[in-house]
Amino acid sequence: MAVGAALVEQVALADDSAHWELICGRLRAKPGMTVIHGQIGRNLVEQLVDQLPRTDFTVGSGGPNLRIPGGNYRIPDVCVIPRHLVARRMQTHPTALEVYDEPMPLVVEVRSPSTGDYDVDQKLKEYQQRGDLET
Repeated sequence: MAVGAALVEQVALADDSAHWELICGRLRAKPGMTVIHGQIGRNLVEQLVDQLPRTDFTVGSGGPNLRIPGGNYRIPDVCVIPRHLVARRMQTHPTALEVYDEPMPLVVEVRSPSTGDYDVDQKLKEYQQRGDLET
């Protein structure tokens, strides 16, 4: 069954047991990852937080949702988010799912044996479509 943006946002907010992506009109729980995958992401988050000006940027891990042209919603492993976008979202939609259409300065998918090809073949292209600066 194909679903729309409103439903994915509703499900994602109601079900905190999974990270929900919308792919080709279908809800998809982002697969679980290994300890090493998670640690690589956490190490990167720590390094970015130490290097970026906190007044200008925040770093997300396992979120936010990035809306892809064509309707897909993706959740990157790590994402650098300009604080002005967060502030605007907090003003306009404070209780809504955190979703951005705007390009991000950095979007990272940690390569893993189970999803590596998919990340390169599908997600990377979608992040580039969005205009994300570094993927």
